[in-house]
Amino acid sequence: MDTLIEGGMPEKQAKALASAMFQLVDSHLVTKNYLDMRLAQLKSELIQWMVGVIVVQTGLTAVLFKLMH
Repeated sequence: MDTLIEGGMPEKQAKALASAMFQLVDSHLVTKNYLDMRLAQLKSELIQWMVGVIVVQTGLTAVLFKLMH
């Protein structure tokens, strides 16, 4: 805020701008715990998806072997 005032901006306007910028930045910050939780969720979803693909692939392979014999 001091930089804005030193640059010639009125103090009231500088305070309002600084407050708005703080609120904007603060609303987009996340904690390390939140990131760890989201990464764990994504990892779990990815593993579930991969297991599903492996099950389908194994089933298709078994069907192909039965059709070939």
